[in-house]
Amino acid sequence: MRRLMLWLLPGFGLLGLLLLGWDRTPYRGVGSSGEGQPLLIVFGSEINGYLTPCGCSKPMVGGIPRRATLLKQLAKSYRLLKLENGDLTKASGRQDELKAETLIEMLNLMGYDALNLGEYDFKLGLAYLQALQQRFQGKMLCGNVVDSAGKPLFDAFTLLDTSHNGRTVQVLVVGLLSERYADTIRQRNPDLQVLPALQRLDELREQLSTAGELRILLWHGSQQEAEQIAKQHPYFDLIVYAHAGDGPLPPKQVGKTRLVFSGTDAKFVGLAYLEHETNPALTLARIDHIRLTEDYKDDPDALQIKLGYLARVDAEGLLLQVARRPTLNGDTFAGSRACRPCHAEDYRIWERSKHAKAMQTLIDEKHDKDPECVICHVVGLEYEGGFVSMDKTPQLKDVGCESCHGPARKHVQDPLNHKLGKAGEASCMQCHVPAHSPNFDFPTYWQQIEHGQSLRDNR
Repeated sequence: MRRLMLWLLPGFGLLGLLLLGWDRTPYRGVGSSGEGQPLLIVFGSEINGYLTPCGCSKPMVGGIPRRATLLKQLAKSYRLLKLENGDLTKASGRQDELKAETLIEMLNLMGYDALNLGEYDFKLGLAYLQALQQRFQGKMLCGNVVDSAGKPLFDAFTLLDTSHNGRTVQVLVVGLLSERYADTIRQRNPDLQVLPALQRLDELREQLSTAGELRILLWHGSQQEAEQIAKQHPYFDLIVYAHAGDGPLPPKQVGKTRLVFSGTDAKFVGLAYLEHETNPALTLARIDHIRLTEDYKDDPDALQIKLGYLARVDAEGLLLQVARRPTLNGDTFAGSRACRPCHAEDYRIWERSKHAKAMQTLIDEKHDKDPECVICHVVGLEYEGGFVSMDKTPQLKDVGCESCHGPARKHVQDPLNHKLGKAGEASCMQCHVPAHSPNFDFPTYWQQIEHGQSLRDNR
């Protein structure tokens, strides 16, 4: 019942987090391994709010429910140590707050051991971030962000007890953030400061250089900065860095330290394997990256958490809160059916296309109230007079004529004096961006929907 209340209280925000919390009992079975198994380090960075893949080209890659399935499979053969390296979301508004809360619940489900913070996490606001910390069942780290008195707000490191091939071992995990993000953090938290990471490591050198049998740094900063850290603090075995592009990069060796990056947007999972020998010293053997394709089915428990998130998006009415602006030509939307009397053949081609069924694809996936998805599946969501809801503006559902040609009510009323806008590649690229349509090729796709003179006039 409390969980239902949490979903249905519009705008409960931080107060709801503090007073209600989440009642979901965490499922710790993901990654719970036998004591005789070898240790495997699982790492990732910059989920950026991608709970599941977003896009219309198949197959799409990524998603936390798929990650949960992979971890269950790995747990059959390995003892897992699970680490995440910051930027859960882009912190761009209420929907990203809901995503951050959902991701914490998903990380709890999968039994994550440590989470380092990134600059976008701090853009949620310190009070909100600390509320998330209370709910995270692992260790939230970021040892060089301090308050106005110079007091660290989060721990710099944690010592984790685990096992490798039947013997108990301690793993040191350190979490730090690059000072290059100080201005970004202060925009939302003006009293916070970011101490230089090397300064903080110098302060902790005596503790860190002798703690644990395996030493890992979650570094929310660049590879170049990670290399400098590895040279000046050579006791780390592994440094997981961030902000290095979309996909994983080959590991780089600096002295004894391995530098790794697993990509962004929850598309890949990084894996660091240890030597299987019973050598007392823990030694990294190899680095691998698993691409989360459709071969990994969604874990039912993680998927249930995602459905709870979508229920909250609906309950808070985020679709109705989308900011709107005037149309570029001052016109309003008429709907695709208004084009049919004069453009019967063009309408027939459109009606048989996937564009004409765009909203149904969201309904099937239960994303039809999610503004991040709906905007590319209807006409004019971001404009005054555009799509509002299936009940109020059903004529503007789907990717219609005006999605490419612009508002057309004046054209419908007076076609001779009000010409339609020309459609072409620029029209498509509003939604078919690489992140959501990685295989999009305009000439190929245009052949499926080409009609009338629009493309030829545009050339």
